Amino acid sequence: MDGVSSSAEDSLFEAVVLPTHKPQPWFTKAIKRVLLVKRLREVQALVGFTRFTARTSSLGGLPIDTGNTNRRAQLANDLHWLPACENRGEGIFIEFDPDTIAAWTAADAVKDRSAQFSKAFENEWLSSRGLDSSQFPFPGAPYILLHSLSHLLITEMALECGYGASSIRERIYANKEIGYGILLMTSTAGSEGTLGGLVDAGQRIESYLERAFERAQLCSNDPFCSEHDPNHPYDIRPTHGAACHGCELIAETSCEQRNEFLDRALVSRTVAVHDDSDDPSFWSFINPDVG
Repeated sequence: MDGVSSSAEDSLFEAVVLPTHKPQPWFTKAIKRVLLVKRLREVQALVGFTRFTARTSSLGGLPIDTGNTNRRAQLANDLHWLPACENRGEGIFIEFDPDTIAAWTAADAVKDRSAQFSKAFENEWLSSRGLDSSQFPFPGAPYILLHSLSHLLITEMALECGYGASSIRERIYANKEIGYGILLMTSTAGSEGTLGGLVDAGQRIESYLERAFERAQLCSNDPFCSEHDPNHPYDIRPTHGAACHGCELIAETSCEQRNEFLDRALVSRTVAVHDDSDDPSFWSFINPDVG
């Protein structure tokens, strides 16, 4: 962060590494570092629009080439400027250990669960958008894990940090080249984006993570939620595993992928798992005693 983060009043970005004091073994195994982002700037510009179906966007830093599919309409025929706004806010960045993610991904149960999503992704999601896997590769189990965990964290942190759940947004990083991480942030045009509640909550991130893992174990719609198959012929939700409005789905203004690519079975062991060998959850992998 040298040369980027600064505590000066006119700085656009300020972040500090969260010091950890005797963290639990599972935290040390899973988390590489946590950054408390005390100040950040976000610039949003309207560059075009689509009708009916949202434009397909990148997942976790993966390059995509959508070609002419779902093409964005321009704002004007002769465009010289774009409407934009600058917001300031705060956030928390959680960086996961890449070796732990790689070891978890190599487990047979995770490969089997990922294969279910990959099949539904290619047969339903891509075909409905006129895409193929060369244009938009499957995001992989790490992205679905971090995205699902991010939604659970937003729900947990909103209960205490002072922000509503719809005010906290996410950015998921899940790529072997750039690493694995979750950025939770809030930014507004007024002063509410820098109230400090999110950064203060970040100092207790270990307890929030533990509660998020525990929340993922059970849903009010179980066992129907936990047993959902992304390849179900009638319930066509190819990007959902164990995910519904009772557990994983949040406000679409908070989610970077409009509540797609979610599965809490990759986060924690659900009631649908009856054998340890069939458990693909990350929580069981980093904390074997929980089983």
